[in-house]
Amino acid sequence: MKILCLCERGNSRSVALAWILKDQMGHDAIAGGMRTMSDRTKRILYKWADKVILVDKTFENEIPEEYRNKLKVWDVGPDRFFRGFELELLNMYTNFINAEGLS
Repeated sequence: MKILCLCERGNSRSVALAWILKDQMGHDAIAGGMRTMSDRTKRILYKWADKVILVDKTFENEIPEEYRNKLKVWDVGPDRFFRGFELELLNMYTNFINAEGLS
């Protein structure tokens, strides 16, 4: 499955999620930032992705309506994970995956 993981800047939260999905689960996952990618790049990636996982609900309204059917919001709160691979964050993602799955 092709999965686009998005947070605010694409440096920590989305990177950690993409790593789990790619390296641990075998998906084709890309991390990105709502504030750091151009609108054109985001649209290309929205179209490419089978699923879009947004890890910061404050950006939910910025996802274009035509891609909302691909959207999952796994809100892990504001960016306080400055190394990305912190155990608390990885556990939150594991809980989302186990509770909600990717479908």
